[in-house]
Amino acid sequence: MSRLTDDPGIVAAQQCLRRAPAPLVSVVIPSYNRGHALGACIASVLGQTLEDFEIVVVDDASTDDTRERVAAIGDARIRYVAHERNRGGAAARNTGVRVARGDFIAFLDSDDGWAPRKLERQIALLGERGPEYGVAYTWFIGRDRDGGEVSRSDHSLDGSVADALLVANHVGTFSSIVVRRDVFECVGGLDEDLRSCQDWDLSIRLSRVTKICCVEDYLVSYFHNGADKHRISSNPASLIQGHRRMLDKFADDYARLPRDRAAQALRGYLDVFAGAGSFEDVLRLGRRMLATTRHPGSALQCGVALARAAKRRMTGRFGY
Repeated sequence: MSRLTDDPGIVAAQQCLRRAPAPLVSVVIPSYNRGHALGACIASVLGQTLEDFEIVVVDDASTDDTRERVAAIGDARIRYVAHERNRGGAAARNTGVRVARGDFIAFLDSDDGWAPRKLERQIALLGERGPEYGVAYTWFIGRDRDGGEVSRSDHSLDGSVADALLVANHVGTFSSIVVRRDVFECVGGLDEDLRSCQDWDLSIRLSRVTKICCVEDYLVSYFHNGADKHRISSNPASLIQGHRRMLDKFADDYARLPRDRAAQALRGYLDVFAGAGSFEDVLRLGRRMLATTRHPGSALQCGVALARAAKRRMTGRFGY
């Protein structure tokens, strides 16, 4: 877990930012070798109807032309910070928050984009709900590399929703959330040891200390690109590591859930392990489900998952 303390590598950036009046919202954009996508991503922020923001681009030791592309945009609201070595998306986001000065933090992945009123509507909703609500998220549309729609996420949560988030990542992508800075710091930032599930883990921990609300509109475009080797969803090893850690990290929480909810949550993990071809994890989790939830149908679900994992392992074709 990263502590949100000063890092010698970003002191100069912090000093530079302090000279200007603090913005309402800090938009943190981590990027690793996605210079080609940053222009459209940043343009979707510069086009926001709420204009009281800064953009902090955190370059996670890219080897492409990320620095030059950011500099070429030439907007004073954009700040560029670089890691000397690649540390992963969670560390890059934590760095961005340390540099940021806004009362609210919004995350945006470097190949995603926002609708123009995204920030305006989230800040307005949080203002209406008051200080008990520390997070607002939006629905989002999944798109392929050509911009075509491939999925929609329209789960709506409101209030104290920790148990619902244990079952599944209903909030979804980082690109959909705005969080009060003090609330983010209260939970200690992002877990830098997670290789996947970083957004889900953060949402669960935030839900323990604050209420969450949803702007029920599709205000984020989330891009699926299976050919992008830097996408966590394209890396079975990262998916397996992250889900293993989530199961261990929240083991006590899953143990106290009602049987139906616990079974639903564990089925989600089972599906991920099967899709990643991890026969061992499916077998281990299947035994746990049979021993703890005793839910009707668990044996059949485990059998199907074992067959799917074995097929993935033999063919080398993974899918989720």
